[in-house]
Amino acid sequence: MPIKRTRRDERQRQPKPMTLTERDQAIIRAVQDYRLLRQDQIERLFFGSRSAAQRVLLRLFQHGYLDRRFLPVLAGRSPTLYVLDRRGAELLRSAQGLETVAWHPGMKQVKTEFLAHAAGINDLRIAVTLAAQQAGYDLLRWLGEGELRGAAERVTVLSPAGKRHDAPLMPDSFFTLRTPLGYAHCFVEYDRGTMTSSRFKAKVQAYLAYHRSGAYARRYNARSMRVLTVTSGQKRLENLKAATEAAGGRLPFWFALASELTAETILSVPVWWVAGERERKALIEAR
Repeated sequence: MPIKRTRRDERQRQPKPMTLTERDQAIIRAVQDYRLLRQDQIERLFFGSRSAAQRVLLRLFQHGYLDRRFLPVLAGRSPTLYVLDRRGAELLRSAQGLETVAWHPGMKQVKTEFLAHAAGINDLRIAVTLAAQQAGYDLLRWLGEGELRGAAERVTVLSPAGKRHDAPLMPDSFFTLRTPLGYAHCFVEYDRGTMTSSRFKAKVQAYLAYHRSGAYARRYNARSMRVLTVTSGQKRLENLKAATEAAGGRLPFWFALASELTAETILSVPVWWVAGERERKALIEAR
């Protein structure tokens, strides 16, 4: 009689007992911080092998600490993504003292377009996190889209025709690195090729106005600012860079291909194109 295979999104009725380890709790906390994580992303953060990651994540899923979601694919096997489940939220509130952790069943139901966008941003965040660890830098803060949208700001922008209008400023993320060379304060824009050149120019103008207004310095306690735009194709990158330059953007605006950003390259290797310049640069340049 053939063995019935368990679906990847189905739990066993009586899973084997488990004892939570410190790593288990750290994984649950990371999934909450990142909102969702692919299996390979969790592997990069916490494990040295794929098989070990699979075993641990299966246990956390079977016991209701994490739940699974799947990205659609045209062929092959869909990547497994993990989101916080009820027991994971309860653990964070009780064992780790995070009383403000919000959770309800609807939070597990995320749209496909959000899954792809969030997974891309998380790839970037993981690369920055691991690169900082390897270099001995301090990643002091990472504010995600939810935190930034919860306190979205509006700026007054002067149009080319001389008219003033209010515009929202809603970055995908913001982070601060402390290095021996000083602090790097960076906004993140993860581009999926859906924004027109005119809309991107307007966003550049909003960033410039935000910096000039002093509101940026007051909110983030910082003077320097970089806007890192990550996209998927060289032609798209060139178009965004040209649109930025046409809108008056220069040194604060940096561009890179997602495929070139890893923990080994994202900070110390010249993979970034800078508006107004021809040569690529490293985000943190050694002196």
